[in-house]
Amino acid sequence: MLSRRFGAEQAPVDPQESSVGQDGFSAPVGGISPRPWRMGEPESSLSESAGPVYTPPRYSPQPAPDAGSEGTAPAVSPVPAAMEPASPSGMQNAGRTRAEPRGYAAYAMVGRRVIDFADNGDGTLTAARCIDREADDLDIQFEAGACPVTAIAPHAFEGCAALRRVVLPPSLRQIGEMAFSGCTHLRRLLIPGSVVRVGTLAFAKCIQLECVRMDPGVQALGPSCFSKCAVLKRVDIPASVVSLGGGAFFGCSKQLRLYGAQDAPAREYAHLNGLQYDWESWKDDAALVLREEEDGTLTVTGSRESMPRRIEIPYELCGRRIAAIAPKAFFACGTLEQLVVGGGIREIGESAFFGCRQMISVSFSRGLDSVGDSAFAGCESLTQVTLPLGTGSVGRMAFFGCTRLSYVKMPATTRVRDFAFDGCAPGLRVFGGVSAGRSP
Repeated sequence: MLSRRFGAEQAPVDPQESSVGQDGFSAPVGGISPRPWRMGEPESSLSESAGPVYTPPRYSPQPAPDAGSEGTAPAVSPVPAAMEPASPSGMQNAGRTRAEPRGYAAYAMVGRRVIDFADNGDGTLTAARCIDREADDLDIQFEAGACPVTAIAPHAFEGCAALRRVVLPPSLRQIGEMAFSGCTHLRRLLIPGSVVRVGTLAFAKCIQLECVRMDPGVQALGPSCFSKCAVLKRVDIPASVVSLGGGAFFGCSKQLRLYGAQDAPAREYAHLNGLQYDWESWKDDAALVLREEEDGTLTVTGSRESMPRRIEIPYELCGRRIAAIAPKAFFACGTLEQLVVGGGIREIGESAFFGCRQMISVSFSRGLDSVGDSAFAGCESLTQVTLPLGTGSVGRMAFFGCTRLSYVKMPATTRVRDFAFDGCAPGLRVFGGVSAGRSP
């Protein structure tokens, strides 16, 4: 359950105190409150014209329980350490001593206290800082609970060397300056299409980062945002990215190649900066076998690997949308354990994953329309399935014989054909869906 953290008192802030604004955030020097991001705001400002400093709403503390009561935590929690304000001087100040706080902010906290969140005052949150510096696998929205996370503050995860995987929330709008700088074990990254801007130096010095994918919708990459990522070899940039800052890929691997549409702005950027640009290699993708359709979209017909353990299907390759998975594409693939279906997929064909007995995890993105007949039949290790909003239909015997499947959630309007969940675990719980009778 989401709970609020607040200071016992609100310390005054000197009205004459100078303000620092960068990457869409603004805070008083020594303050700790990020304000909401605003469209059209300049990247860096060192004057009071940067706009008013956002002050989180005050919360009235509830009386603490008696010291003798058991099983009840105090209503007032200690206030977390301050979040560092944005630095206008860039990476050279990454190791400087952080200022002491002059005021308190309202925070949200859930579960194991991995992340502190600042309340934006509009029902959304900003990921303010990472508390557990040893965390190696983070799903930011999961840590936030029900409130959508729309921003990641400057320096929020800077230097989290143990972090090897991070799931960015689908509601995210902005990634602040140096937010993940120095995350030396981060290997792969997916930036959701909701992100308007990736901040200056946001992923600098992520020295093991190998692959970055951006979903369509991302608009701008700040200066040096991926600088000194020494082994970065592949970055998929959609045509929606119309602004790329100077030095965005400075000091990266000599094998770095940008992938995108033939006429995308990133192609001109690559040409001017001496980077390789690729809009044709979808035909020889290292992971997937693809077929081009008449409308220009791609269909997945199989895997390049003989014994894949994980299949990740992106939204697009080289600027071309991947719209479907062909019938029997991964039929009886006995080694496949994890499947990630990108947001471009609208249709999963008949028996596409039939008999994938080792599959334990399936992740779908919004955009899926139909799951074909027997698409996941016989996936004996699958335990739960959540179909995204907008899913129109589940085919006949789609999950037949998934003997461990005990939990299914889908939209209330999804049409479910006969025997779709027959032969699943005893006590199977299905939430949503409406019976559609027999298939014609």
